[in-house]
Amino acid sequence: MSNDWADNWQLATGNWQLAEKLLPNLRIRVNPCWLIRAIRDYRIRVNPRQIQCLLYFPAMTNSLEVIPIGGIGEFGMNCTALRYEDQIILIDAGARFPGGGSGTDLGIDIIVPDISFLREHQEQLQAILLTHGHEDHAGGISYIINEIPLPIYATPLTLGLVTARLKERGLYQTAELRPLEARKPLKLGPFEIEPLHITHSFPDALCFAITTPVGRLIWTGDFKLDQTPIDGKLTDLTRLSHYGEEGVLALFSDSTNSAVPGLAPSEFTVYEMLRTLFRKAEKKIIISCFASSIHRIQIILDLAQEFDRKVVALGRSMVSNIKVAAQLKYLHFPQDLLLSRNQARNLPGNQLVILASGSQGEPMAAMSRIAVNEMKNVAVEQGDLAILSARMIPGNERVISSMTNHFYRRGAHVFDSRRSSVHVSGHGLRDDLKLMINLTRPQFFIPIHGEYRQLKIHASLAHDQGIPLERIHLIENGDVLQLSHNSVRISDKINVGRRFIDEGILKEVHEVVLRDRRYLSEDGFVVVILRVDRSSGELIGVPELISRGFVLMDTSEELMELTRSEIIKLAEETPMEEKQDEEIFKEIVRKNLKRFFRKKTGKRPMILPVTIEI
Repeated sequence: MSNDWADNWQLATGNWQLAEKLLPNLRIRVNPCWLIRAIRDYRIRVNPRQIQCLLYFPAMTNSLEVIPIGGIGEFGMNCTALRYEDQIILIDAGARFPGGGSGTDLGIDIIVPDISFLREHQEQLQAILLTHGHEDHAGGISYIINEIPLPIYATPLTLGLVTARLKERGLYQTAELRPLEARKPLKLGPFEIEPLHITHSFPDALCFAITTPVGRLIWTGDFKLDQTPIDGKLTDLTRLSHYGEEGVLALFSDSTNSAVPGLAPSEFTVYEMLRTLFRKAEKKIIISCFASSIHRIQIILDLAQEFDRKVVALGRSMVSNIKVAAQLKYLHFPQDLLLSRNQARNLPGNQLVILASGSQGEPMAAMSRIAVNEMKNVAVEQGDLAILSARMIPGNERVISSMTNHFYRRGAHVFDSRRSSVHVSGHGLRDDLKLMINLTRPQFFIPIHGEYRQLKIHASLAHDQGIPLERIHLIENGDVLQLSHNSVRISDKINVGRRFIDEGILKEVHEVVLRDRRYLSEDGFVVVILRVDRSSGELIGVPELISRGFVLMDTSEELMELTRSEIIKLAEETPMEEKQDEEIFKEIVRKNLKRFFRKKTGKRPMILPVTIEI
């Protein structure tokens, strides 16, 4: 007799006496609440050895929903909701920075997921769980809890970095920060979460084993299986293997390097390469890495101490993160190792290391300002060593190349990840990903964290490891993935999007504003000055045109004359009632000129009609 619920139909219909008679030796899978009701209502006699009470049995009628808000099919903005019945937990709340070479995020400082779905279900939200403190997983915290106050669970270092962000936005006093510790389970409604240590380019990164009413999920977060980590803390393979033996319903695994063969190199390979460069350096060493790459910062501080150099940290995020990590004992260095710019200005270059933020070539970041000699008391000189110890994020190639050109122009020697091993990825390669699959042996596999091609390649890798294709599912942002104890499907789609934040105005920038900025940068604008009769709305005289960033007035007189004629013709054809309404008439002019310029030039300048009543 099968244990499938469909085969136990008599139980499902509540005919307990018949079920007991027909199946006297069956170990019955039953919801404990139904069992109590059956004993009460039917007064049946039950042998306890026959009953297997599964506490997660309601999942046969209810399912778990996994809803990515951001971070699937893209880099950054990682944020996923897990919902069971009326309770939701969030895993990560990431952000991303505008792509320097894309030209699509003009004036935008940070991009975070649209949280409309979370606002609509605010009463169901229980907490935010952070895998680690990198910006793409924790940088969007402020933009959630300023609207939806939630407890934040993370390791002490991640909480320390989050605290610094919250203080900047005046949210720290109202935030509820709760520390997580590896192998110390946490209960949140129907979710039982066991944090497990995992190696990444961030100390105390976590993956989560999440036991739910439908089964157990493993959520890897960002990871690689580093056998010689800087802090000596290995990935908890023992616990992952234990869960694999007990049974894992679904594995959600990092896909960033799914196309790269081999095992991810250890962080110690960077140590040896940088050590070689430090040994050869005869003048200043100017080095940049991600401000949240605490392991990399520790390597740089250790090497500076080894080669009798002092360190000057530059960039707000770099200075802040070093301070937080040192206070929490994640960074170790003598107190006199760090100097301010003023303290270091009289030291010779061969005694200095400049540790700067801005490895992605951000125009106002410390590294870019150093490259053009705009940083006070720090000048690039012939023979200096400039090192970019970070991966190049897609979209930033142009601005990074521009920055390195400035260093070359000033006589510095430049090393980056394209020409030397000054950086290794914090994400596992194909062999790391295979081992994760084989350790956990999931019933279902869902790739996460990566662009769509990387998710697809990871799915193929999982199939090669023996997971049937029908048990592998690719999801995208907004998909509602519905999991039960023996099935998975995409059941719905929610609206998701992005919020563009301009820190200069401390507000979200609407997409319409961003579109206008794009038009201005690409096609310029044309101001149309119309003199109109106050009573009749008729045009007086010839319209005046001012062009900026569109065409040069002196060399495009023919186009300007055609434009004036078009406006006069439009005024003649527009009904008097519409001309007398200033806003309506301006909109008519705007729409028609937009169409006119696109037809004549292929450009879409912004049209700004101005009326002067006479």
